[in-house]
Amino acid sequence: MDLIHVVGGIGTTMVLAAYFLVSAGRIASASTAFQGLNLVGAALLAYYAVVLAAWASVALNGIWSLIGLVAMVRIVQMRRRRIREVVVAEG
Repeated sequence: MDLIHVVGGIGTTMVLAAYFLVSAGRIASASTAFQGLNLVGAALLAYYAVVLAAWASVALNGIWSLIGLVAMVRIVQMRRRRIREVVVAEG
């Protein structure tokens, strides 16, 4: 098996794991675990699709990765804001 197919398999597993875990109530959709699995999984699938010249999949997974990246940034910003609020409230 070529390494590129391993990359595609890992990406697929990550995206499906994220969907399963959130659907089963094991993780929240607003968690870094869910968004991280989606972000990295979709990025791997986008790379896989580029190598295979599957342009529709490149578009889908590229956009999926960008959505995950934006969500991760927002989650981190929200956590930082909450930490600052706690520090100000205690200070």
